[in-house]
Amino acid sequence: MTSETSAPPAGMAYAPAEREVERWADTASRRFEVLVLVLFAALISVVSAFHEPWKDETQAWRLAIDSDGLLALYRNARYEGHPLLWHLLLQLVGHISRSWWAAAILHVVIACVGAWLVLRYAPFSRLQKVLLVFGYYSAYEYAVVVRPYGLGMMLAFAACIAWTASRRRVGWSIASLALLANTTFIGTLLAMTMALAFAIDWAWPDDAARRPSKRAILFGGGGAFVSAVLVLLITIAQVKPPADAAYVGEAKSAATISQWDVASIPAYELRALVPLARFDGGVQWSRWLFLPPTTAALAVVLAVSLLALAVGCLIAARRRVALVCYLVGTTGYLLFFGLFLPGTLHHHGYLFVVWVVAAWLAWAGAPSERPGILAELSRRADRWRAPLFTSSLVIPAAATIQMSVADLRMPFADARRVAEVIRANGLDRAPLIAILRSDAQAVGALLDREVIFPVEGKSRTFVVWAGNTGYERTIRAADSAVTALLTRECRVVVISAPSGDVAPTTAARAQAIYTTPGLPLSADRYRVWVASSPDTVRCPAGRYPSSPPRPVPPSNPTP
Repeated sequence: MTSETSAPPAGMAYAPAEREVERWADTASRRFEVLVLVLFAALISVVSAFHEPWKDETQAWRLAIDSDGLLALYRNARYEGHPLLWHLLLQLVGHISRSWWAAAILHVVIACVGAWLVLRYAPFSRLQKVLLVFGYYSAYEYAVVVRPYGLGMMLAFAACIAWTASRRRVGWSIASLALLANTTFIGTLLAMTMALAFAIDWAWPDDAARRPSKRAILFGGGGAFVSAVLVLLITIAQVKPPADAAYVGEAKSAATISQWDVASIPAYELRALVPLARFDGGVQWSRWLFLPPTTAALAVVLAVSLLALAVGCLIAARRRVALVCYLVGTTGYLLFFGLFLPGTLHHHGYLFVVWVVAAWLAWAGAPSERPGILAELSRRADRWRAPLFTSSLVIPAAATIQMSVADLRMPFADARRVAEVIRANGLDRAPLIAILRSDAQAVGALLDREVIFPVEGKSRTFVVWAGNTGYERTIRAADSAVTALLTRECRVVVISAPSGDVAPTTAARAQAIYTTPGLPLSADRYRVWVASSPDTVRCPAGRYPSSPPRPVPPSNPTP
């Protein structure tokens, strides 16, 4: 037998080696994913363990677990301005444990799932994946602060994965977008944007051979449109405020919009991409470092913002679906924030989510060849696209360090400390009266106590944002409530704030036992008052803490 006859066909001799290389690469990839995910989970778990729950976090938590069933949850959540999905998840977890830590663990799990989706499926380099996973939104704002925005980001990533899979998962894409639309109203806007981009990509694909027939476009497109409208109507039904809601959301009138407001609209993009917090005696969460104080500063911020928008278009221009998503999503959010709801950083972060989703879609397939001008622009910019995207992820990663260190060293909010002070002074069963409703709710939630809202004359563990209570009306009602309660109670606790304190008549007969020192990250400060009935047989002085109250060592002191 000659060597020629015994030799295998061309290419077959190298197949085992190639398979071995593929196995090695796959193993290395899995090890990378596991290592980064473990480090990510460790980081957000440690920071979450030290993070003091804030009033918006405790409000959603107690509203969910203290609403008796789905109908009560729907009635109570109508005032929140969010769809029900997040509250439903919290209510389900509440059946397992009513502890705050159950809600925090749920949120950490959601953040880890989102990080895993990026590490496993995103069409980015390893460096880009690490920077994105440890970026401000993935590793802090949407991971540590327990709110529904991280759930929405995770679902947006899931929709990208399903749509860009080698075998497109249309059903999973639709399901992910439908769930995304039911996380927050901000999420609804993103879901509608991605649905439009996916619809255009389906009807006008980059691969002409995959283009559907006119009949398919007519019936499939019509069905998709009806489905989108149905999801939108369901979402609107959940977020539409009742007639007695304290906040109904109204667009700014043309008369109230200044030139400054118009010039500031593009700056929301820069806020999202550069989420560094101001430092003034301490880090100030959600207060932007580069907020322009003068017209000259605004001009500089505007110029940099426009440059950032141009870079976003350049990154997304590789594929039509990405460019549509970026242009529609970014324009929509800029107008929404500029003309309707200015919002804060957890809202503005969805501009960053659009940025990432557009980049994801841009690299998920071959470049678009039509229209020709887009293809030519993409080819010219191709060498700059990846470095620009990588650079855009560096500052958010630095912001993670800033806020994580600050949250470990400083109190994020002071509600937990106030609850400790109340317990230490034997007042945890005394009636709690709220001056500022959301602040007092957070304290009551951590004490597992109902709070008296004096204007409504009701006690709850969460706030129902009905009616406009007004500060003057509230302090008068609180003073009357103190008077009435002391006829049958020995001590009454009133929770106020230095910026919104009790009435002088209340202060004259009460003792302030605690005021928040310094400024927590959330800037929420408390003052706790105790009004006491005269010493009688019913209320002997010896049974209650004497003045001054016992000090409580801080659980997370300010350095």
